[in-house]
Amino acid sequence: MTLIPKNHFALNRTDYMKGLIEGRYKNQWPENLRPVQIEATEDNLNRLQDKISEKWHWNAQGRYNDGSLPEKLKHPETALIELMDDTVSLVEPIGYTFVTAPDVSVRERFWNASTHPVIEIENLGLFPDYEGGGRGKAYFEMLFAHYFNKYETVYWSQHETHSPTLKRFYMEKMGMTLLDVDYVPDFRPRELKFG
Repeated sequence: MTLIPKNHFALNRTDYMKGLIEGRYKNQWPENLRPVQIEATEDNLNRLQDKISEKWHWNAQGRYNDGSLPEKLKHPETALIELMDDTVSLVEPIGYTFVTAPDVSVRERFWNASTHPVIEIENLGLFPDYEGGGRGKAYFEMLFAHYFNKYETVYWSQHETHSPTLKRFYMEKMGMTLLDVDYVPDFRPRELKFG
């Protein structure tokens, strides 16, 4: 069985505020870029995840095979957000993000407390035709600006599958700290595996 890295990242409010002062993060974005929260339903999440999976095979991860999705969708901290670029379409998203409270096991593993004020960006992806151009960074910054009003930490995990350079992007461009790396079974179809 082939194993792939699953990286765990976090950014805390203090480092975010320092990054704003130093110019690492923006707090104003082009008017055409906007997040739009939609109803967090399984149908809406599946519709968006299916579109990402056309290229990146996120559905193959089996992330919700444990039956946890209905509870996550009901959680008061959960948000399903379509990522819009009005220069592309006024009604069709170019990507999405799924934000929720992390599992207690994640909180206890990295913060040694189940009550630490942390939010998880569980999924954030641009649809294949809309990658590049700084949109992903802008959407992360929009989420940071919103969630650091309430939370001390934003947590993010990433399977190092389709782009090994993303790890460097999250650390160098987004200022995230690498908390740990797990090695998990490779979920991609055989023809997509590299290395």
